[in-house]
Amino acid sequence: MSGIITYFLFFGAMIGVAVTLFFGLRAVKLI
Repeated sequence: MSGIITYFLFFGAMIGVAVTLFFGLRAVKLI
């Protein structure tokens, strides 16, 4: 079970990084 939890945490972190980069690039383009 711990393997599944670790997988979800890693997957969530990757999504968080992708979303942060996406909005960061949009903010730079708006400026």
